[in-house]
Amino acid sequence: MAKKPKRKSFGAKLISWAPSRVIVSLLLNAVVFGLTVPGPRWAYWWARRAATLTWYIMPRLRRTALRNLDLCLPEKPDAERMRIARASFRHFYYTFCDYMLAPRCFSNGRGEKYVKGSPADSEYIRWVGEGKAAFILAAHFGNWEVGTWNVNRFGFARLMVLAKPVKPPALNRHILRAREIFGNEVHEHTGGARAFARALKENRTVGILVDQNGGDWAPVETFFGVPCTWQADFARLALRGGGRIALAAMRRTGDRFGFEYLPSKILSYGREADPMQIVRDYRDYLEAVIRENPEQYFWMHRRLKARKQGWGDAYADPQTRWQADQREALLATRQSQPA
Repeated sequence: MAKKPKRKSFGAKLISWAPSRVIVSLLLNAVVFGLTVPGPRWAYWWARRAATLTWYIMPRLRRTALRNLDLCLPEKPDAERMRIARASFRHFYYTFCDYMLAPRCFSNGRGEKYVKGSPADSEYIRWVGEGKAAFILAAHFGNWEVGTWNVNRFGFARLMVLAKPVKPPALNRHILRAREIFGNEVHEHTGGARAFARALKENRTVGILVDQNGGDWAPVETFFGVPCTWQADFARLALRGGGRIALAAMRRTGDRFGFEYLPSKILSYGREADPMQIVRDYRDYLEAVIRENPEQYFWMHRRLKARKQGWGDAYADPQTRWQADQREALLATRQSQPA
């Protein structure tokens, strides 16, 4: 049975209304100007205030972050999980500031003082410079897209970044401008397969964010031991295109506007390989990166919400902090059911 199209909420209709778009655009431009003209320190100072406010006035996001941490990092004490959740709100707003600061800090060749690592003679840069069809896999951790500037500036390649447009459109325009300043060719899409196939045919290196919640019908793998669905539609195409994969991450250096490359991992797969092995290898890399800097991951996304038949709801009873027995009960429903 075909799914019924989703009805737009009042907020979505309001944002899409032409007069509202004009007002939002003007307000956003004013905010960006006032936020970024004094420089990164000023922008990040306001980001911390916005994060604190959001923590208190948006309980749904707060509860989602805490539930994700209760499920994914149960070995950490409650107080530590609470600290990580609160810090992740700061890094979410820092990422917004990163995009808004791009014209001031990275345009016209500037930006070198903000990025550490990945020199021109690194294996990762040489790999990108080969000019063959490939994927660079990243996630909502730190800000990988800032790091693409350091790849593109050496002139080896112009990365193609596949990204979904964000709302409102005024914000999307600012983010697109930042991505172009970082040196990327941006392709907006709502699906991935055709864009992936075209890029591979053109021998392009494609940067994508691969996360959980691929939808109820997507393939299943675990994330920190919790079965969930993954965005894996790129994997079969990657094998057909040569199986060249790089796993990359960039972390923010504390609570300031500075970035450091983490060691990349370059992999090669044969055409006969299991497509989900790419996902598993990436999952292992991502989990290791997150364990080192868990506060830089976007925990407020409902990453584990997919509901295969018989699966328990990871976000049931959101007002309650889950303990070990509730986590085990959820895992039992997901492990005992066919993927």
